Amino acid sequence: MLPEPANCPLCGAAAERIRSSQLRGFRYTCPSCGSFGIESAALAGLIASASTRQDLARLRAFGHLPLIQRDKQGIRVGPCRV
Repeated sequence: MLPEPANCPLCGAAAERIRSSQLRGFRYTCPSCGSFGIESAALAGLIASASTRQDLARLRAFGHLPLIQRDKQGIRVGPCRV
């Protein structure tokens, strides 16, 4: 699939996203937040905190693609398993 223009769900900057069935959502590439995956369930009503962006940066520093997911406790950031 081709990238489509979108606003970053974390910071609101102009970004690109690609729909990913493997992630059950999208893969975003943002100039300020970097690349990350986000499940569709987490995208709806996402309120990103400063710690979310720090978690993304920490996972990328270790060579992982970060993935934002929603579970029963709320929003969770972890490494992508795809």
